[in-house]
Amino acid sequence: MPPPKSRIAARRQTRYLLVSTALATGILAAATGLGVIAASSSQSSELGARSAAAIAPVAPVAPAASSAIWFQPQPPGVFGPFGQVASADYLALFQPGAPWQRVMAHTQAVGFYAGWLYSASNQVLAPIVSFLNAHGIGIEIESPALQALPTCGAGIEGYVPYGLSGLDLRSFTLAYLQKLKALGAHVLFVKVDEPYYFGSVISAAALQQIAQAAGDKTPLVSCNFSVNEVARDVGQFAQLVKTVYPGAEIGDVEPVGPDTYQPDAVTALDAWHDTYRLVTGAPFPFFFADVDFSDPAWPALLQQLTADSRQRGIRFGIIYIGDTQDNSDAEWTSQVVARFEEYQQQDQGRPDYVLFQSWQPRPTLCLPETDPTTFTGVIDTYITAMTAH
Repeated sequence: MPPPKSRIAARRQTRYLLVSTALATGILAAATGLGVIAASSSQSSELGARSAAAIAPVAPVAPAASSAIWFQPQPPGVFGPFGQVASADYLALFQPGAPWQRVMAHTQAVGFYAGWLYSASNQVLAPIVSFLNAHGIGIEIESPALQALPTCGAGIEGYVPYGLSGLDLRSFTLAYLQKLKALGAHVLFVKVDEPYYFGSVISAAALQQIAQAAGDKTPLVSCNFSVNEVARDVGQFAQLVKTVYPGAEIGDVEPVGPDTYQPDAVTALDAWHDTYRLVTGAPFPFFFADVDFSDPAWPALLQQLTADSRQRGIRFGIIYIGDTQDNSDAEWTSQVVARFEEYQQQDQGRPDYVLFQSWQPRPTLCLPETDPTTFTGVIDTYITAMTAH
């Protein structure tokens, strides 16, 4: 087994390549006829001018009675550094009588990447939206919230590339949201794709390691925005989303590990969330931890982040996922089970949200829920465990 830092790099490059490639492919496939809409300078000034004195106190968030379940499988045509990462029966999830009725009844939202939504045709999306609406399931979207510049950000997770046929972050975002709106989709949540880490924290050395592990010879250059700049840009993105979906909640997801931030993850992420509230005037409504499970202390780290997030008025979520090197669906799902059992049963963790997501080659199947080695099957195992608990 490689040393921890190598495992972390391999895991990050898997997610990086999947997300950035899916985004770039989606944009390039569909970027025709959309003009650039410049960001409002008045919005920027308003967000940048807020002071601590103008921000009202935030009431702490009480723990949820139970964790809301989100589910984000991979659609067809998605590839990572180890080949296809999509589940072969993805579209079967949205067919009448699909065999995940129990899991469906417990699922609050099904997740999609913004890049896939942008490129998918109405013919593909319409039956998915109709199915989710008929079963009272909302949509959550993982989206970039940063705009790459001519000199930096290209190809990096969390950014929309620069200079793509007159397409920028604003027009890209409006395009996929307005498409969903026209289809009658219920978008409940948008989680911004690790903007603090990729926009301000990540080092040149870490980017080089990610690119090398992914076999990408193009140099990756971070914009290294200040934390205030990232907060301003994410705040503007949140305002943009609300022009189409006023009731949607726009929250954060960031990597969480022992060597990811200085001086440590808890201090850095707390400071980032405080800055976002200072700049925008309101806290993130929710925060998801993209956990480095190779760290043996991860449950204690999440307990501290949970407490700190709730004290700041932020609901807390965890992403449950296996490992890239898992050799079978049974191995992958057993890793997920071990993780939610350790955190929520042994350590009494009480997240407000649990997101079952994969950017890895497994699981290869979503259905049926009666098979514990499928994607819905492992969620069914979770429901049974939490009900008994």
